[in-house]
Amino acid sequence: MDVPGRVDEARAIETWLDADVSGPCMGVLGGDVGVGKSTLWSTALAAANERSFQVLSCRSDLSETGLSYVGLGDLFAGLEGSAAVRGLREPLRGVLAGTLWWEQAPGVPPHQRAVALAVLDLLRNLSSEGPVLIALDDLQWLDSATEVVLTFVLRRLTVEPVKLLVTLGAGTEGDAWPTLVRVLPPERVTCWEVGPLAPLALAAVVESRYGTAFPRPLLRWLHRACGGNPLFGLETARAWSERSYPSGDLPLPESLRHLLRGRVRALPPAAAEAVLLVACAETPTIALVRTVTGSLTGLAEAINRRLVVLEHESLGFRDPLFRNVVFEVAGPLRRREMHQRLARVVTDVEERARHLAATAGRTDPVVADTLAAAAALTAARGDPLTAGDMTAHAARLTSPGERELGLRRWRDAAGHLISGGDGSRALVVLEDALRRCPPGPVRAEMLLLLGQAAFGSGDVPGSITRLERGRAEAAGRPDLLIPITAGLTYYCVHRGDLAAAQGHARELLRLTEAAGNEDARGEAVAVLSAIELMRGAPPPAAMPAPRWHNPVDRRPLVGPHLYGFLCRCLGDLPEARAVFAALRTAAVETGTVACADWGMAWAAEVECLAGDLRAAARYADLAARAVEATGVPTSAALFAEALLLAMHGELGRARLLAGEGLRIATASGNRLAALSVRALLGFVDLSDGDPMSAVRHLDAVEQTSRSLGVVPDVVCPTAGADHVEALVQVGQYEQATERVERIQRHLRVVDRPLGRGLAARAHGVLLTATGSPKRGAAELEAAVAEFSAAGMPFELGRTLLALSRSQSRLRRREAARRTMERASRVFTKIGAEWWAGRGEPRPRLSAPDRLTVSEAQVVALAAEGRTNQEIAKELAIGVKTVESHLSSVYRKLGVRSRTELALRVSTGRRTPG
Repeated sequence: MDVPGRVDEARAIETWLDADVSGPCMGVLGGDVGVGKSTLWSTALAAANERSFQVLSCRSDLSETGLSYVGLGDLFAGLEGSAAVRGLREPLRGVLAGTLWWEQAPGVPPHQRAVALAVLDLLRNLSSEGPVLIALDDLQWLDSATEVVLTFVLRRLTVEPVKLLVTLGAGTEGDAWPTLVRVLPPERVTCWEVGPLAPLALAAVVESRYGTAFPRPLLRWLHRACGGNPLFGLETARAWSERSYPSGDLPLPESLRHLLRGRVRALPPAAAEAVLLVACAETPTIALVRTVTGSLTGLAEAINRRLVVLEHESLGFRDPLFRNVVFEVAGPLRRREMHQRLARVVTDVEERARHLAATAGRTDPVVADTLAAAAALTAARGDPLTAGDMTAHAARLTSPGERELGLRRWRDAAGHLISGGDGSRALVVLEDALRRCPPGPVRAEMLLLLGQAAFGSGDVPGSITRLERGRAEAAGRPDLLIPITAGLTYYCVHRGDLAAAQGHARELLRLTEAAGNEDARGEAVAVLSAIELMRGAPPPAAMPAPRWHNPVDRRPLVGPHLYGFLCRCLGDLPEARAVFAALRTAAVETGTVACADWGMAWAAEVECLAGDLRAAARYADLAARAVEATGVPTSAALFAEALLLAMHGELGRARLLAGEGLRIATASGNRLAALSVRALLGFVDLSDGDPMSAVRHLDAVEQTSRSLGVVPDVVCPTAGADHVEALVQVGQYEQATERVERIQRHLRVVDRPLGRGLAARAHGVLLTATGSPKRGAAELEAAVAEFSAAGMPFELGRTLLALSRSQSRLRRREAARRTMERASRVFTKIGAEWWAGRGEPRPRLSAPDRLTVSEAQVVALAAEGRTNQEIAKELAIGVKTVESHLSSVYRKLGVRSRTELALRVSTGRRTPG
């Protein structure tokens, strides 16, 4: 039984099925709606069939509970002509046939005892042929006539091998269990509680259904939102797969919503009051319930009915979805009254402000001031999204006569939302406020925030348009012109418009020099240098790192990002790590981590180069901070996580995440991001043994780079060497030669260890493949030296793998083995275990199940890249014999090319014979 996240339950059911018990016994699967009981039940039926059980199954439905014997009809469907039915004595066979409408029913309905006796005899006949499993899904909805008959039968079975497997919804346990469950002695009843799935198990269910991998923060958000309930998780993920990315209420089918509403509406008044309090309170506790309601009776009932759970003194809903349903059932008036009661007793300033906000009318200056003050505290605590909601509510409650105060609050609300990564909501807030904003500096400030919000919401061209409008409004105000021009520069870089970005960067430098602001000038110098490098200019001889300086809102954005990007492009790992560490600290301290997502993604890339995968994971989590808060994936977060997955060899999920990142980057107009993600996809496909797909991605990187006027070996430093390797693997040697020459031309401009190592590796791989393994090995050894000195263990390990292949071509078998072992040690040390496996000695194929010894010898040499002529010479056989052996091997192993054959050998996989 293979059910994601249910290994223990599945094994327990299998054990129960295998148990040799004399007489009837029962297994009960209990749990909430949608938790996966029916999935386990269905899988158990398949397992029972494999064990030669006679499986009689029935799925009950609420709409059919009033129909007589509908359950029996489902259980015995298809048995009317069986030997067990024919063996029934008369008149019982006729009674059963008439009751189940196998034959024309008699005018007078048969007595229920006669039906029960017929079923008893039929089960005895069936069990004489082998074990019987009666499987009832949603027993609580089984029609009463069928339940009475089965209860009668169970009381009278003695030694017959009959087992019942039933599922029961939440709230049907103990004394509330149906009579059928309570008819057997307790020692013959086994119960399994089916609880929520763990996050990774929920991810497996979602990804297997939709074929889309969601980033970890989104999966954590999904798990919290649906409480680990797989059905509700699938419904939410379905909405995401349709690109709506909900961050509020979960989209539930009306049938499920109806069930949840029914459970809430069935509560007694005191319990309904308690659950409403739990829904409205920020931190519900037993003490708070006692204080507000004066009693714990209702709470005890809600806990008993499995709606509310108690953990120490804290309260919460068993399923998070109940909160929305409780609000829906209560209605606005009862919710407002509960918020008023809570506002009178809570002591926390922020919580009191929220309750007051829920009770306020159209305008309320006192509540507005309270909310604004609480929002400032919330922002200082590092929760900008909540602060944005509170400030926006304060703005709505501000008197129309205080227009300036209202506009300031709308501006602050948008700033908080942007800091929290919710550019979409900030856009709505700002566009509305802008219509009421007078021309001039205030309008310029609004447009600056609108540009930031547009960029954060995935509209790079829109961000540029808004900042250009803001620049016109900010004439004569350097304090506004500097951040607006810096933003224009940064957004034009991401759009891939390097010519415009360079012009803005020069204007930024002029503005900062005129203002006499050395900190801002340092940022401008860093920005201009990074852009010029991307366009093919040599790097600056020396350049101090810019200080953090943002005149308007302290957001560490343009200078630090692009300076860190510059260091990353040059392979200056110590400086890049220092810059990104400072950027991380500044972003965390100012609560603007969500605005630094690509900075954090580049930092993760730098840490992967440096071999610190744990640090890379920390940066990837920061890049995804906004994803977790808003439920909306970003290309930066997807890139960072996909890169880490590729480092760990989880190439399937890496490809899915990177593919989604490419879609988002393309849709947003972020061409720089699209280049980075496309290069990562090329690396993933190359690593996964699909060089043709890698070539397509890396060709696109080159073509797009040329169209944008950027140097691909700057923007995507490792993509060129990957491109050469992929071209070599598919036999496109001429194109590979041209690509090596372009890498070498770039190296003459940027003579740094990273570039030298990548150029030498690319050239070495090409030389080895085109008949010059000695020269190729020399180039690869030079690359090994560069990566070793530069402290880049991952690239070092990859180069060692290539060197080992080159040494094998030179028949330096012992040297090749030692090099492979060294590569394995390098990868193991940094935690890239999957890559370490690629560095293990090649599995011997001298006597596999499906290959002859001669075929195995040919395979081993072909996997090293030897030509047919070289294989024939080494093994002293004819070239046609080599071709014959390879044809046979392709057929036996199910491969179609030497590339697939090499992958099969390198991973040690074989097709079973």
